[in-house]
Amino acid sequence: MFKLVKGAKYIGLYKMCKNILVVISSKNPTQILIDNINNLYSIQMTDGNKYKIICVDSDSTNFETYELINQRFQSVIEIIYAKNKNYEYGAYKHAYNKYPNYDIYICIQDTFIITKQIDMCDVNDSYCFSCYHKSGYLSDPNTKHIGITQLYNTGLEYKQIIDTPFNLAQHCSFVVSKSVMNDIFNTLINPPTDKLGSCSYERVFGLYFILKQIKTIDLNGYHTKIHGLRR
Repeated sequence: MFKLVKGAKYIGLYKMCKNILVVISSKNPTQILIDNINNLYSIQMTDGNKYKIICVDSDSTNFETYELINQRFQSVIEIIYAKNKNYEYGAYKHAYNKYPNYDIYICIQDTFIITKQIDMCDVNDSYCFSCYHKSGYLSDPNTKHIGITQLYNTGLEYKQIIDTPFNLAQHCSFVVSKSVMNDIFNTLINPPTDKLGSCSYERVFGLYFILKQIKTIDLNGYHTKIHGLRR
């Protein structure tokens, strides 16, 4: 399917419409998740591509915000009560296992709010978006031993880079092609099981992109991150 889209990058006069899955990793969400969804609709989803939004719940105890979303968006937003205990990694993997055939996957936390449209034409098997933070494990040395465990048996040759200030995928949020999404979960086979493990996975995702030679485009400038508002 081809569609003419004002302001988009063109192949001749036309740009191919892509199927894009937005995966929001969520736990005990607040109004911020609704703001996140509103911004996706008003900013990101106006580019002529075809979008689906799903929220994968990570074993919440409070479901009020999900009920509001169901009322406000009339079940257009799919909420998956997965009882996920593997943080963002688990949410994204669950989403990919259920929906493996989208062209592009936008993987974000519930408090990660898009403020500027991301150009999906820039996403392919060689390029992705992630949040830059050039600090590697130097900014959180207590999680390095966890990272080594998470990298075990992945085939990634990380030893020359793990002690450098490499770019991590901050907030475990990124935008990747279907092929890259598939390879992430074929490669990274050791999920996080606690909060420290989730913090380490910001670095593990970052190492994956570097060592797989997937060039990253910085998402800083495209979003705002709200901290510390979970109930």
